[in-house]
This record gives sequence, C-alpha cells and structure tokens, in this order.
Amino acid sequence: MLEQVKAVYRKSLKPKDSLFNIYIARPIAAPLVVCLSKTKVTPNQITFTSISCMCAAAALYCTVSGWLGLLLGTLALEITYLLDCTDGQLARVTGQSSPVGAALDFLMDELKAFLLIGSLAARGYLQDAQGVWILFVGLASAVVVGSALSVTQFLRCPAYVAFAEARGQKTLKHGEAAGAARSSKIWPIEMVIRLIQHYPAGLPIFAAFDRLDWFLCAYGGVHVLYLAKSALAFLPLCRRAPTTQQNAEDP
Repeated sequence: MLEQVKAVYRKSLKPKDSLFNIYIARPIAAPLVVCLSKTKVTPNQITFTSISCMCAAAALYCTVSGWLGLLLGTLALEITYLLDCTDGQLARVTGQSSPVGAALDFLMDELKAFLLIGSLAARGYLQDAQGVWILFVGLASAVVVGSALSVTQFLRCPAYVAFAEARGQKTLKHGEAAGAARSSKIWPIEMVIRLIQHYPAGLPIFAAFDRLDWFLCAYGGVHVLYLAKSALAFLPLCRRAPTTQQNAEDP
C-alpha cells in the first residue's frame, strides 16, 4: 500500500505546485485517495462533502466566538481543502475524470470563496463589534473575487486560448497560478501574495493572531492586483483584427 500512496502522491503534483500542497495537503490526501479508490465512493460525492465542510466552517466562524471558533472553523476549513485535493485525484486514479466533474469542482471552489468571505465579514460584525466597515470590506471583497473568478474562467476558455496562442501569447495552464517558483526578482512578494490567495495556507496564520479581518482585507487586495494584471490580457481584444483583404488598385 505504501508504494500505491507514493505513486498517487507523485501523480497528484502539478507543474508548479505550492509548498503547502507539496509538503502538507497532498501527502495527507494520498492515503485517503488509495483507501477511497477501493470503495464505491465517487469523486463527485467527495466534492459535495467538501462544500458541506465549508458550510460547517462558515457556520463555526459565525456562531462560535473566541479562540474556540477560530480553532474549529479553521480546522473545518483545512478538512474542506483536504477533500478538495482528494476528489480530482480520486477521479484520475479510478478513471472517472470528466469535463463535467472538472466544471463542478471549479463551481464548488467559487462557492467556497464566497462562503469564506461572507463568514469572515459576519464574524467581524457579529462577534468582534467591528462595525459596518467590515461588512463593506466583505461586500467589496465578494465583488472583486467574483470578478477575478469570472476573468479566470474567460482566460481558460478554448476560444480565448486559441485567440492568444494565435498571437504568440503565453496562456496559463491549469494549476500554474499556484506555482511557487522563483521566476522573478520580486519572488518574495509573489510568494506572500500566493500565500494569501491560497487561503488554506494563509488564513491559519491570521487566525493564530485573531486577525481574520486583516485576512479579509488582504484576500480582497490580492484579487485586485490579479484583476489589474489580467486587464493586460484584454488589450489585444480592443484592437482591430487584421484583414487579409487588400484594396484593388485602379487599372
């Protein structure tokens, strides 16, 4: 079984995976995938279980005050992500991968992001008496994150990929956004941004200091940066398409 676990772990790694995935999430998920592959449990069932755990995390953040709420909510959040790592790999191991399953997984990721934002804003307002401003931050973050998710969907759609590749532009492959490679001179800043954007890794740090409101601000902020960067991809769409027709000269 150990060799199966090692094989599943190696296959689960993405080209530019995060350190959190490499050393924590995927090593824990691999044995679970091996065990589940011997049962009748389907990847989609794991996906729906994952969103259920996220609902539980949101409820715990909103209803349980103090350090206990932080601990239980964050624990449920990490279980959510563990299951999120499990469903896709289980689909590949058992030969149940499908475009519908991939689309469902992305949909659930979107819903989890909104649940997280809503629960953190509600916790700040209901339990920490931080006032209306935290609700405003939550609303702004929801708008920004929703816009970022929509942009990501567009940049990965086949029509845009074909458009970009025809012009020699580099397109983002699935999973590369989470990369931790030191690809530029500002890689320390990039790693901090990825740490915040990848909330299973970043949120526990803020929770340890009881500053989930800071995380909410930072989470919305990094998505503003993502939108600003992604705006460059839309510039070619504003230019007139080249034409192959040439004006005929007068005889």
